[in-house]
Amino acid sequence: QVVQKLASGLNIDMPQLFEAASDERSTGRRDITRAGEGRPHPTPTYEHEMLAPALTNKRMLPYKTTVRARSFDAYPEWIRHRGEEFLLVLSGEVRFFTEFYEPVDLGPGDSSYYDGSMGHALISLSEEDAQVLWVTAA
Repeated sequence: QVVQKLASGLNIDMPQLFEAASDERSTGRRDITRAGEGRPHPTPTYEHEMLAPALTNKRMLPYKTTVRARSFDAYPEWIRHRGEEFLLVLSGEVRFFTEFYEPVDLGPGDSSYYDGSMGHALISLSEEDAQVLWVTAA
């Protein structure tokens, strides 16, 4: 309760009290990706368009994806990777499979934030290929 009062008095979120101080300064990094001009990265189930490709050593990896898979059987195994991931459905309907939860159907504007090391996969349920925005953070 004391810590909550302190954070409230300082007008900050409580987790900020436990973060290490940083001497990072703005480096003025910026990259603009025009529509359709991201770096293509095709896979058997997805057509990724890597966004902000000119920046190196990013803390986040943003990419727009066309979901081509129509069946969970299209995946020989779960997709897994380090870090956390945010998924936002841009168009179409998808079914989001995760290792520890029941599949869930998502439509435009729906999103999920999850642990990337948990097995996951995505299929398009709509007639057209669904489009999603993913942001992966290490």
